Amino acid sequence: MVLIRGLKWADMNQLVDNYYSYYDEVRSETPELGLVFYHSKPAFEYEVEWFSNIFKGVISGDVIGMVAEEDGKAIGFCDVHRVMPGYEVSHIGSLGIAIRKEYRGRGIGKMLMKKTIEQCKGNFEMLILGVFTGNQKAISLYEDMGFIEYGILHNAIKRGNKYFDEKRMYLTL
Repeated sequence: MVLIRGLKWADMNQLVDNYYSYYDEVRSETPELGLVFYHSKPAFEYEVEWFSNIFKGVISGDVIGMVAEEDGKAIGFCDVHRVMPGYEVSHIGSLGIAIRKEYRGRGIGKMLMKKTIEQCKGNFEMLILGVFTGNQKAISLYEDMGFIEYGILHNAIKRGNKYFDEKRMYLTL
């Protein structure tokens, strides 16, 4: 059974492990995986800093972080970061989501997004996201959740020598 819950400090190692698995996946199996990466896998110390910043954002109210867990293992993560806290665009949150490969196709992403969006209400007025135009499964999920396309950024992502277009979408809460 999958549990959707708020981020805990104890999730760090499993979420970093998940992130590293996406690097392995994009390099060997799915070059069009819809996540944006550093050019090379970052050292663990940088991931500790990444996680610490997310956790501080959760405490300050500028980040919503939700985890999908099965059998005590973090298998997915969805986060929403306030766009420029303290500025006139701080009512907008930028959403990202990732599910470990072996757990995809089971509706976990939809459950995770639904709970994340619920947590965003009252904290954000609008959510935005970017998705690779070739990632039809993700696009369908986002449309099912109510997101609306507002543009395409051509050649938005350069992975090696290949470019990918990114669809931009928003949801008014």
